[in-house]
Amino acid sequence: MDTRGLTSLATSAGLAVPGDSRERQGTILIVLGGLILGTVGIFVLQANQDPLTTVAFRCFFGFLALLSWGALSGRLAETRLQARDLLGAVATGVLMIISWALHFAAIPRTSIGVSTVVFHIQPFWTMALGVWLLREKVSRKQVGAALLAFAGLVLTTDVMGTGTRHQEYFYGLLMSLSGSFVYAWVPLLTKVMRSVSSFALAWWQCLDDRFHESGV
Repeated sequence: MDTRGLTSLATSAGLAVPGDSRERQGTILIVLGGLILGTVGIFVLQANQDPLTTVAFRCFFGFLALLSWGALSGRLAETRLQARDLLGAVATGVLMIISWALHFAAIPRTSIGVSTVVFHIQPFWTMALGVWLLREKVSRKQVGAALLAFAGLVLTTDVMGTGTRHQEYFYGLLMSLSGSFVYAWVPLLTKVMRSVSSFALAWWQCLDDRFHESGV
């Protein structure tokens, strides 16, 4: 699920008080998204299911949660999208299916730590694509902060360990790296869909992913 979907949750929870800048709110949302994503690998291993089944149930539970929250908050009307916006939501949903399936397939071939580190090269792909395609400016401070965060992630894992490397291990690395590149396009498409609320986008992504995984 795209982390923009946490914007309203952060506001309603009192995490963004009047006067806070959008940058500060964005930082809070990134932290919240990271805390949620940090639990994924553990549950993937415990479930012991194939990658596509894991993605399907992930999207199904996310869809139910968003549907319930949207109904309670009276925001379901936001899910009615125009054709162009709907196409964008479907496209991001398909990209997320591919990226998460690759990431989940990589975990048993490498490890949670290694796959997570490789998959989180995604922000660097996104930054590079943003500069290239959207002509965005990236400061040295932003690059430095991204590198520092990535270094911290590496240090918390055994990615630099000296374990045995077999063919499946390198297949896993390639899967996770490919998944990170595919996922890097999701924020770019999301950025240009300014007329779609964060709630509506996340809802359609989960619904779209669920339909694809069910073969509909």
